[in-house]
Amino acid sequence: MRSAPKAKFVIEASKLSKCQPVFLSLTLTALLSTPLLYTLLILFGAPLTTHHPHTLFLALHLALLTTPHLFYVHGLDATAWLRIASLQVPVDEVYGMSLGACVGAWLGAIPIPLDWDREWQKWPVTVVVGMYGGAVVGKFVGGYLCRGWRIKLS
Repeated sequence: MRSAPKAKFVIEASKLSKCQPVFLSLTLTALLSTPLLYTLLILFGAPLTTHHPHTLFLALHLALLTTPHLFYVHGLDATAWLRIASLQVPVDEVYGMSLGACVGAWLGAIPIPLDWDREWQKWPVTVVVGMYGGAVVGKFVGGYLCRGWRIKLS
């Protein structure tokens, strides 16, 4: 009769050990990635004096699409993050989704200056749509078509 509570405790400890990396990756995403991406968005041409909440939520969306799964898979190893930042990691689903979201956000900014009178062209609607579309395409391409490829910059 004493073994049943012990088994229950082992199951609960197992669930807790699986939840810790998830919460750590989400916390690091919110505290590290979001401010960094907000700054990058401003440097890449996001409105500086207006639309601060829109830009902040765009940075949060981009951070949630690009970094939690990278934190979860690669951990906090500085060498791994330098390889990720310098595009030296082989492409897989996780890395492909992150790259796809970034490329999609960049391509999503193209229609913005065409006509400001359209509702769908306001900041940051097209960027968010491009980002999510790029994440889906990047996950598929990274997971099935280009798995194991390395990006060559030279």
